Amino acid sequence: MGERPSEKKWQIILTLVISALGFLYFLGQSLVLGLVWLVSFVTPQTGMAQNIPLSIILWSSILSAVLLTPTILISFFQLRGRPIPAWLDTSRPIYSKITSWVILVWPVIVFVGWLISNRPNIAAFLIGPVNLLTAGIPVLWIYHKAQTKLDGGSEIRKWRIFGFSLTVMPVVVIVVEVLAVIGLLILLVIGIQVVNPQFGQVLMGTLERLQASGENLDEVMRIIEPYLRQPIVIFGAFALIAGIIPAIEELLKPLALWALARKKISPQEGFVGGLIAGAGFALIENVLYFTNVITADDWIVVAVGRAGTGILHMLASGIAGWGLARTWRDRKWGSLVLSTLAAIVLHGLWNGLALASGFIPVIMEIEETTLHQDILFNAPLIFLMILSALGICLINRHFRKKNAIENKEDSLS
Repeated sequence: MGERPSEKKWQIILTLVISALGFLYFLGQSLVLGLVWLVSFVTPQTGMAQNIPLSIILWSSILSAVLLTPTILISFFQLRGRPIPAWLDTSRPIYSKITSWVILVWPVIVFVGWLISNRPNIAAFLIGPVNLLTAGIPVLWIYHKAQTKLDGGSEIRKWRIFGFSLTVMPVVVIVVEVLAVIGLLILLVIGIQVVNPQFGQVLMGTLERLQASGENLDEVMRIIEPYLRQPIVIFGAFALIAGIIPAIEELLKPLALWALARKKISPQEGFVGGLIAGAGFALIENVLYFTNVITADDWIVVAVGRAGTGILHMLASGIAGWGLARTWRDRKWGSLVLSTLAAIVLHGLWNGLALASGFIPVIMEIEETTLHQDILFNAPLIFLMILSALGICLINRHFRKKNAIENKEDSLS
């Protein structure tokens, strides 16, 4: 269904303005963070290890600014009635070849990241770009394979969805999730206080001990470990991580696709649009997740684990986008309900298994897990990652077979 010229021009102007504002914001943030980062090196009180999180955020800001540039350029050329330059067309065969083979570089980058992650003097300079490549290459490769030979709509539409999911959506999700966490904690504290009137005094004493512990992680864990064993804390953690957060993210991630509701896009376009929305969100989430890394072992776990999370985000959002497109085109509201529930359940199962793998050693009172134990505890998560990758392949195959049948019918008619 075509767009009226006025609508198209209005959309292009809005896209250009939002993308330009986002670019200027991230560019300004990069300059400020870069200045703070440089000053920190000449500040005696600041060690190299403290510069690493700042470096990661700096490089994530640079990445966001760079990835918004194609949307700005494409919108500018469209507004002036000029053809989009060939180098901005991601469907070109050269880009497909590069994307197909770039995954071979990923293990090398992961190995380099593991080597430098425990060396603050080197990591303060190099871990930022290494993290971008570690987080970005799997997302790029999975997206490429998932949408190969599918009709995902125009290039500008894809870049619009990606830009929105890269910049606006993470902020919206974080705000909603923070409000949800605050609300859940308030309810949890009130519930415990009703059951145990002395809880308030105990909680204040615990907070004072945590404040006195400073940055001693062993002492912090010793203080909070008794709470982690409480059934109500375990239930609350699972309710939040495996229930509330997946529901929030899977309801909000496809928000960029709602601008296409009146166009009645095909289920195939909805699936690809969902993949893009999940890819943008996963990329930023994966990069920022590295700010929680402390040791080289932590880094390698995050590097490999977040690759699986990228698969999850894209599959879940792709399913949701597929359901949205079917609803808009065929008025099948059941598709919207089922696809959204499927995305939430998939995400919730992933988060629940990840949380369980962390809780099991605490419950079993294992102070330091071995490699075999880590593999055993994370085996269900690895299995779900394989199933998710297989699911993406099967959906791609479904749409490609459908395209082949429709092309054959068109040739015979």
